[in-house]
Parts: sequence; C-alpha cells; structure tokens
Amino acid sequence: MGKAEILALLLILLGLVLLALFWARARRRRPVYVRPLSAFDQIPGEVGMAAEAGRPLHLGLGFGGIGGSRTATSLAGLQVLEGIADAAVAYSTPPVVTVGDPTLMLLAQDVLRRASGRIGAPERYDPASVRFVAADPVVYALGASDVVSHDRVMGNVLAGAYGEEVSFITAGGMGMRQMAAADQLRAVSALYPADTFLAVGEELYAAGARLSRLPRYLASLKVQDLLRLVVIVLLLLKVLGLF
Repeated sequence: MGKAEILALLLILLGLVLLALFWARARRRRPVYVRPLSAFDQIPGEVGMAAEAGRPLHLGLGFGGIGGSRTATSLAGLQVLEGIADAAVAYSTPPVVTVGDPTLMLLAQDVLRRASGRIGAPERYDPASVRFVAADPVVYALGASDVVSHDRVMGNVLAGAYGEEVSFITAGGMGMRQMAAADQLRAVSALYPADTFLAVGEELYAAGARLSRLPRYLASLKVQDLLRLVVIVLLLLKVLGLF
C-alpha cells in the first residue's frame, strides 16, 4: 500500500470517528456550532411571515432527480424542504413545491406527508402541493416562474439542480424576498444579479444542518468542515516541502 492510499485510509477513519463523536454530542442535545449561512438563515423567518400572511412559500427543487449525476444536489434540496415542512404544515401554509423530475416529486410528497403525520394533522397533507412541471430545464424554469408570478406565494426559495435558466425563476420573483442555493457555476453566475440571499457550491449541502438541526446533519457538516481544514493543512505542508 502506497503513501497516498495510507493517507486516504487515515482520513476516512478520522472522518468516521469524528462523525460518531459529533453525532453522539448532537443526540445529547449539547450545542454544536454550525457556521452561519445567510441564504438558509433567512428561511425560518420567511416561513413565519408566510404563515402570518396566509400565503405559502415557493420551493423550487430544480430539474435533478434520484439515480443520476444530480442525486446529491437533489437530496440537498429535499433537506431544505424537510427543514421547513413541519413548521409550514403546522401553520397551514405548506410550501408550493415545483420539481423537474418524477422521482423528486414522489420524495417531496413523502416529506410533506410525514410532516403532516408528525404534527398530528394528516388531513393537512395535500399531494397537489408538489407539482411536476417539466423535465426540460428551460421549460421547468419557465413553468416555475409562472407559479412564482401567479400563485400568490410569499417568497421564493430555490435549492437544487439548476443551470443558467434559473434566472427565469428569479425574474418571476422580482419584488419578493428570494433565497437560492446552487452548486453549478452557471447557475451561480445567473443568480448573482438577482436580489437573492445566495448559498454557493458546497454550502448547498449544509441545508439540512442549518434548517432541521437533526443530529445526523449537524454531525455530517462538522466532519466535512474539519476534514476540509485537514486537507488544506496537508496541501500547505506539501507545498512547503514539509510533508
């Protein structure tokens, strides 16, 4: 086994140990610091304002799906829905969710169904709250933009797989508060001109930890941050010839 393989194995073992430690800490309700991310930190307040106004938020999960190259991105978007579902359903203002893939539609419906069950109000579950718009990215963006423009939504949240066509959706939401998270540079460049709170790149994958505060998400995020720091230190040592 070479030096690189040994180092990779040590990093994996370190990650597993840290994951177990942070998960146990979070399960004991001990505070776990999570770095602030403005795009996600704004969302709980938006849920409250939507409840006061009696108007739902729009949550666009993009055109990704489960089983392809966009799986991780789509699951991160579902974590955003999971993070706001309980409060939104409890306030009788479940979000209007748009998707561009049938597999994502089924999972989003299941998140809302389980949220209704957790708060003891299964009758509040409405599968029509999740809408499959279109599989084509541009057609999906235009359809989601129409939902934002004409469905009296209170705010616009975008988290998932997007390209430059995401600008159509933010254009439909001009004048309302918008929060977006994307991991593709084409989407980020299209989102910057819009008046949005923006999470960029790997920040999208911190959604579950910031919104739901579930132990597994908190532990995962802390491990990612620490391992990233370890890798940076190792790279610097390598550049300086000390490793």
